Amino acid sequence: MNTPDIAPRLAEFHARTRELTRALARLTGVPDDMRALHDDFTAARAAIDELAADADEALRQRVAREGEITDAQERLRKFQQQVPRVRNQREYGALLAEIDGAKAALRSLEESTLDLLERAEQSQRELAARREAFAELAARHAAALAEWEAKKPAVEAHVAELEAALAALRGELPKAVVQQYARLTARYQGEAIAQLGRTERAGGTVIWHCSACNYHVRPQAALEIRSRGMLSQCDGCRRFLVADVATA
Repeated sequence: MNTPDIAPRLAEFHARTRELTRALARLTGVPDDMRALHDDFTAARAAIDELAADADEALRQRVAREGEITDAQERLRKFQQQVPRVRNQREYGALLAEIDGAKAALRSLEESTLDLLERAEQSQRELAARREAFAELAARHAAALAEWEAKKPAVEAHVAELEAALAALRGELPKAVVQQYARLTARYQGEAIAQLGRTERAGGTVIWHCSACNYHVRPQAALEIRSRGMLSQCDGCRRFLVADVATA
């Protein structure tokens, strides 16, 4: 039954639900007062990880190039050993071309290895500098995290209180109202209640409407909401309407 006490209880239920949502988000996420510090810490750590990965990749490629250099040197040595065994000018020219090609490949590999060595050394220098600068940031982040961990039990206790209060309020509300509230909360990202809006037109005519979707509210329904606190839903968006959303 739609009695005058249902609307204020639903408004309180809504307020407690939103408060619980904020408290749970704080417990499972990063507190607002350390968000900037956490973002700086995360970005700095990601940059360090990227530099470390680049240094490791340069080292891996360098080791691979050194293996290729060994193979290229062996190939060149075999070509050079064939020189005394050539039988004519044509074979000699072909062998010289192979030797020149092997030397060119070897030079390219050696240059590539040198570039990789320089890249790895540069990454290591940058990595050392970043880690040195990161130490102070990491210390501040750890201190802030420790402070937050010390506050967590109080937030957890508050969550438990809110959950108990919501359970009690849920028991005082009609089941159909609670179910409809849950559906509206899911549809409107937690905003299942809207304030009854008032617009005064020329001539003193007052138009009542839903502050969420602007749908007109019948004058009789508006009167019952304002004067008797009766529970009513917007005919447009179906949100529950209250006289003052601040109470919700």
